[in-house]
Amino acid sequence: MATTDQFLLAYQAYREVQDELCQSEQPPAASPAALTETVPSGSLLLGLAEDGLPVMLDLYDPTPGPLLVAGDGGCGKTAFLKSLARAADLHDPGDIQFGVLSPFPEEWRDHEALPGCLGVWPAYHVSALEFLKQLASWVQTLADTRQVVVLFVDGLDLLTTSSSELRGTLRWLLSNGPQGQVWPVVSMNPGRLARLQAWLDYFHTRILGRVKHAQTARLLADGQDLDLGALIPAAQFGLLRSEGWLRFWLPPLS
Repeated sequence: MATTDQFLLAYQAYREVQDELCQSEQPPAASPAALTETVPSGSLLLGLAEDGLPVMLDLYDPTPGPLLVAGDGGCGKTAFLKSLARAADLHDPGDIQFGVLSPFPEEWRDHEALPGCLGVWPAYHVSALEFLKQLASWVQTLADTRQVVVLFVDGLDLLTTSSSELRGTLRWLLSNGPQGQVWPVVSMNPGRLARLQAWLDYFHTRILGRVKHAQTARLLADGQDLDLGALIPAAQFGLLRSEGWLRFWLPPLS
């Protein structure tokens, strides 16, 4: 495997703790402690590939750009973002912190107490805009440090009533954030978002859950014929990248 791949990092030590390779019909067996030992500083654990190896994102390499998490309602988008928040919390808060914007902040209350959590903001409140502005100012300074901030936007399709200033600041972070170690991770239900393509253009890296509508699936997959309807809700996603399509399972972190 090429070392330039920013996502899949294979470690012989991790292979040694696997009893056997997992099958695609069921998630791989792995303990949270074993997973924790495989995650290097500055990397975010996305999940486990079908061969049991961890799928990770190097947060010090801005090449992948912001992450889009898309799929039908009930496919597990919020569960996946929460898994990423717990994965971020595997690190020292001096390395990785996260903040959340959500139209339903009550769904994230159990994550507010995590040491790396900067806060959970109602997407419809003025405090959400102030947080985005703060992140935009950090883009200018974090690149010279080891500090990374992950911004979870849980429900882009539900931000249609938010202010134009909030949407404009979010677009700026999508274009400029990863270069300054501010990483937007944005979920959306594509079936509920008008002018979908205008937002898709910001995301070269897409994590896709179950999508039953074939035309929507092809749009999300840049014209590829992927059977997104076969993905298991709240358990299985796929990573669309230049090297191809990689299915993975949510890691057992809780």
